[in-house]
Amino acid sequence: MNEEENIALKEAYKLRYEYYNFYENKETKWHDKYKNHKLYDAVVKSLEYRFHEIANIMPELLTNHAK
Repeated sequence: MNEEENIALKEAYKLRYEYYNFYENKETKWHDKYKNHKLYDAVVKSLEYRFHEIANIMPELLTNHAK
């Protein structure tokens, strides 16, 4: 994984963390805030997975998102 991919992965984890920890019961505000973010689609897709699956699935979601 190159440096750019590593930064994107960290950013995606950060966005997902915010969704669950700062925007609980205010999810629409999170969507409004990040709907134009370059990683938005990948992070939204990651919400379909459980927390313990994210380390495995997020790199794949980002790779598919970049295509």
